[in-house]
Amino acid sequence: METDVLTDLNCKSDRSKRLAMRRSMTPTLRAEHARYGQEYFDGPTGYGGYYYDGRHESTVRQMIERYELTPESNVLEVGCAKRFMLYEFHRLGIVNVQGCDISEYAVLHGKPEITDRLSVMSADRLDFPDDSFDLVYSIDVLHNLNPDASERAIQEIMRVSRRAAFIQVDSYDTPAEQRNLSDWVVTIKTVRSKDDWRAMFRRLGYSGEYYFKVFTF
Repeated sequence: METDVLTDLNCKSDRSKRLAMRRSMTPTLRAEHARYGQEYFDGPTGYGGYYYDGRHESTVRQMIERYELTPESNVLEVGCAKRFMLYEFHRLGIVNVQGCDISEYAVLHGKPEITDRLSVMSADRLDFPDDSFDLVYSIDVLHNLNPDASERAIQEIMRVSRRAAFIQVDSYDTPAEQRNLSDWVVTIKTVRSKDDWRAMFRRLGYSGEYYFKVFTF
């Protein structure tokens, strides 16, 4: 089911300046971003410093209510980066949290309170047993995998979730939005329209919720 539960996560600040910078990136710098290291998270051409500021609290509260999570619930974030959302779940009483990310840098440089709950792991090869989690979610991650890997990641999310799943991906409806997407998301490997993502979800039998982030500069 398509949802708007994460609307407030869309980037809203200083878009025009950052867009111009990203459009001028060299192939070498784009490749550096795709390593998801210091330049991507904390360098001047990436996030410029990816720090905790509490912005995810309201979204996490929505998710706890929407998915009827309790202190005994198990939650997994696939592609947790510096684990700011995962930390909010933990802080709000969902203590059984796990996170994984392909970036060793992010795992080592995020919120220290839950470092012991994290693993360096690819989204398409989740090292967890079947039906391990009450909620599995992945935000702004799967489009950064190639098409085959993004499909395997969705199958993995379904495999390890015993109840609920949520996926957010960057997408588009119009040619202008597609250009914005390719310009803004310099690490993107799977560029799909909303209709193409929906068709893929149906083909894989994905029954969780999903949301599309669209760039309309």
